[in-house]
Amino acid sequence: MKSPTTLIKGGLLAASLMAFAPLAALADDVSIRLGHVLPESHSWHVAATGFAEEVNSRTEGRVAIKVFPSGQLGSEKEVIEGLQFGSVQAGLIGSGSFQGIEPRMGIIEMPYAWGARDQAFAALDGDLGVALADMLDGKGIKVLGWWENGFRNITNNVRPVEKPEDLAGLKIRVTPDKVRLATFEGLG
Repeated sequence: MKSPTTLIKGGLLAASLMAFAPLAALADDVSIRLGHVLPESHSWHVAATGFAEEVNSRTEGRVAIKVFPSGQLGSEKEVIEGLQFGSVQAGLIGSGSFQGIEPRMGIIEMPYAWGARDQAFAALDGDLGVALADMLDGKGIKVLGWWENGFRNITNNVRPVEKPEDLAGLKIRVTPDKVRLATFEGLG
């Protein structure tokens, strides 16, 4: 078996976001259920747990966030639905999963849109991030912030991939979001 090769030039920064359903005024103690699909060992869970502890401390216990990892509250699609219906108050969700309720969220999933992390951070912390958050706000979801999930890489055991033409004819597993699927279909 040949060694896998990887294309690391101009990868995609997959964004995830911390989203909240609108909360009532904080007159009484508040309990927030925060769901995500990753295991407890993942950086998302570690960060979400730290966030929950900090919120609890800074609100002197008036706001308690319970983090549910590993899909305990459902798939990302189900957590999004829960945010909209109010059965889930918070979620840490990959941006591509929002395409079901807002197709324009797929712009973040465009492969090779960012040449470096700093470019992606500047866009998501700037006008693009504001515009995307406004789109989700119209769907009943408040974006609290954007988190990094790393650059995507292409691996295979057939041949080196150094330019887009090298992808022609390769079978590659791709996450099932419309933008990424269309991109890789277009690349052959």
